[in-house]
Amino acid sequence: MLRRLWIIFRKEIVDNMRDRRSVSNALFAVLINPLLYIVLFGFLFRAFSEQAEQELALHVIGRENAPNLIQFLDQNNVDIIDAPADAEAAVRRGDLAVVLIIPDDYGERFAAGEPAQVQLLVDETSQSSSVPFSRTQSLINQYSSQIGNLRLLARGISPAVTVAVPVETVNVAPRETDGGASVVLNLLPVVMMTAAFYGGFYLAVDTTAGERERKSLEPLLMNPVPRREFLLGKFMATLSFTLLATFLATAFFLVLLGIPQVQEFTNIRLSLGWDVILTAVALMIPVAFMAVALEMLIGAYARSVKEASTYAQLVAFAGFMPALFLSVLPIQPQPWMYYIPTVGQLYFINDAARGLPLDWTQVIVCSAITLGIGIAALAAAMRFYNQERILLGTAPA
Repeated sequence: MLRRLWIIFRKEIVDNMRDRRSVSNALFAVLINPLLYIVLFGFLFRAFSEQAEQELALHVIGRENAPNLIQFLDQNNVDIIDAPADAEAAVRRGDLAVVLIIPDDYGERFAAGEPAQVQLLVDETSQSSSVPFSRTQSLINQYSSQIGNLRLLARGISPAVTVAVPVETVNVAPRETDGGASVVLNLLPVVMMTAAFYGGFYLAVDTTAGERERKSLEPLLMNPVPRREFLLGKFMATLSFTLLATFLATAFFLVLLGIPQVQEFTNIRLSLGWDVILTAVALMIPVAFMAVALEMLIGAYARSVKEASTYAQLVAFAGFMPALFLSVLPIQPQPWMYYIPTVGQLYFINDAARGLPLDWTQVIVCSAITLGIGIAALAAAMRFYNQERILLGTAPA
């Protein structure tokens, strides 16, 4: 049996490698995701950095009412511009990012030591105005704090009395990181999940529905070999290619982040050892097993390559989307989440990447559940292989 499985396995690998265009497209689809994340982080970092460093153009109404505030803003890289008469409409249209309004009674209230309120006109639904608004608000708060401290000193009171509870931030992260490394650690499982569900996608569909459409499956199954061995050989070939794609995508993502030019471009300082990479890939083996088994089941059930591709796309989408959502949502993981396939692996990989110890009981249980789903899907696919509909591609009666 092992010899027959090896022959089938080698045949599928050789056939797949001969189709260089399909192999290249499959690897490109898997490896392009890490590159896209790197480029996205790089442009986001540069966009926010440039807006934070360049001179801020601030449109002001009533600048003559607060000369000291205007002077403070001018000294902090702010270009003061007179706002138009229809400032509110201009902000609403997006012509202006933010407008500072200084009321006429500002000077009187300021001289009397009373709160001298100002207004900031901003469209909070406009993403382009977030950085100018934050910078303006921060500068006004700084000015307000300085004036408040001077008033306390003038009355012989230390400004320290206003800080009742000072806060010191102590970073206790097991692994030292910099820049946006925490976000990258959350996206690492997403890269791996995408590769696990799409790495062997083409091969899983092609070796089942594809061979049936090419009329090459019937001569193959006519050989005096149990049909389950054909399925297992195809499954092992697809699983091998999927694991290879997952490892390459993970390594490519982390190697890119280790390049000095990329670190400068993205402002991310992150370096993970090969032990973490291998641990993450090992955690993904049950997920890859389940993904390939489900895709093989779909390929055996579907009546055409187009139908199989559609169903397999939905399965792949449903497989990695939880990882994508949970990587960006501020959700505190609950103990029961560690036992959900793909979700548990997401948190395990995050813990391993952050240098936290893994609960191996949870790892074993989650892996067993994931493998159980894969084995059930593989058993269902075997039933289809033992029916004549695997050759005819017709729905069961």
